Amino acid sequence: MHSTPTHPLKSIIPPSILSEAVLHPDHEQIDRDVMAYLVNTWEWPSEKHKQAFISWKLSEVVLFMFPTGETERVKLACELLLLGFLMDGQSPFTLPITHKDTTNNLADHFDKQTLSTNAAIVSSLHTLVSSPTTFIPKTNIDTMHANLFAKFSTYPNSAPILEAYLAMLDCHCIPSRGGPSSLSSLKEYLIFRETDVGMPICVELLYWTDPSLSSTITAQERQVLRPLEKLANYHVSILNDVFSFEREWKASQRNNKGGALVNGVAVLVCTCKIDRIRVQNFVIQMSPGAMCPR
Repeated sequence: MHSTPTHPLKSIIPPSILSEAVLHPDHEQIDRDVMAYLVNTWEWPSEKHKQAFISWKLSEVVLFMFPTGETERVKLACELLLLGFLMDGQSPFTLPITHKDTTNNLADHFDKQTLSTNAAIVSSLHTLVSSPTTFIPKTNIDTMHANLFAKFSTYPNSAPILEAYLAMLDCHCIPSRGGPSSLSSLKEYLIFRETDVGMPICVELLYWTDPSLSSTITAQERQVLRPLEKLANYHVSILNDVFSFEREWKASQRNNKGGALVNGVAVLVCTCKIDRIRVQNFVIQMSPGAMCPR
């Protein structure tokens, strides 16, 4: 017999049919190539930011996503997703904040000037996608994207990937980033957050990196699967918010100079007018189906 779980999630038993997660067979070479390029090409605000990015080993996370993809395609996917992460980090808030980090540069993690700058950059990237032959790079970021987008354009069916990428960057330029004050419901938040964290582009890349996978499913069948993908994305988003809330809440309190707490628990606390502990318990116990906007 099972003992009584100490936490609701401990009662969830993963299906036995799930295989163990594996890395792409060429992950070491892909990681070396992508990281060397980004580390040496991106304009880092400081050595501290660069070393933090290296220490997170984000390329490994990406390489778990596409274990069966063609090597060159996976390499491009890895570069695109990590570049998107760096784009979201144009302001210093992506650097892990400690109690010693008390300077305004670190505290003001949603600086309005930075958001304005990012919006201009993303607008430029929209022009790059719509008019690639006449686009003239003006910044290092423009050049990096122009080179990467050109590589994607040599492959068929890459347009949806670039569209999903820009949709994600558009979310990053919203001043409130979907904070509690800007959203009227959990439904709005989940729809926003799905794109904000890049879930749609990861799905597009999953099919694109492995042509054998995309050839086994039609566009119509993918449409049928879309509601299930949404439900899975919403479920992951809200559970992640439950377990990251305390850390994010403390960070937002330290960095209260215009910052927005982008978290579903905060949205429910704001909209339902109940305390966060009750919200967290409610979300954990809530059926995944109840989170799917209709």
